[in-house]
Amino acid sequence: MLNLEYLAVLVVLTFIAPVMQWLVGKFVTPVEYVGLISSILIIFCILLWYGKTRSFSFLPTSSSWKIFCYFVGIIVFILLIINIFNQPVSKITRQVRSSFEVVDVMVLAPITEELVFRGVMWSIFERFSENSCWSVVTLIGTSLLFGVEHLGYWAQSHWPLPLDAIIHSTLMVVAGAFFGAFRLVSRSLVAPIAVHMLANGAIVLTQ
Repeated sequence: MLNLEYLAVLVVLTFIAPVMQWLVGKFVTPVEYVGLISSILIIFCILLWYGKTRSFSFLPTSSSWKIFCYFVGIIVFILLIINIFNQPVSKITRQVRSSFEVVDVMVLAPITEELVFRGVMWSIFERFSENSCWSVVTLIGTSLLFGVEHLGYWAQSHWPLPLDAIIHSTLMVVAGAFFGAFRLVSRSLVAPIAVHMLANGAIVLTQ
């Protein structure tokens, strides 16, 4: 069973990205740099932790999964270039995204969220794995918390939370399960990161 210490860590991890954005926003202007700087800080901290623990595998061992990741990476790069020139509008803030914000949403945010949810948080759940059923518990648990995290983003610009925030959060639970399935099957973090980037790129393109 998860003890109180680990439950506290899970809560912190769930809201670390939106809280970091809020804190950075208090000291950094213009706003377009906030997400970028927040993501870089979180990625740096987690990589320091990973260097000491090696709690999960980044790269897939299967050659077919490596080819899959390379292929998705090429598509993501193309989408990134298109979205930078497309100047998409954020669904949450209703503001036009700058090039820096597009890079954050498409590249850095997926890396950050996958490191948090399918990396650190996943490894915490796995520590308490007693049988094969815990793989399902890990998948469901990280997916639910992934959905909750997105309420934190909405809360920064909309309070009380609108219906759109609840719908978006629910969809993110499904997305979290989708990314988690890639984490489970590939036994690596690069595969869900690549798919997450692809999903964000497609969403940004259609906004």
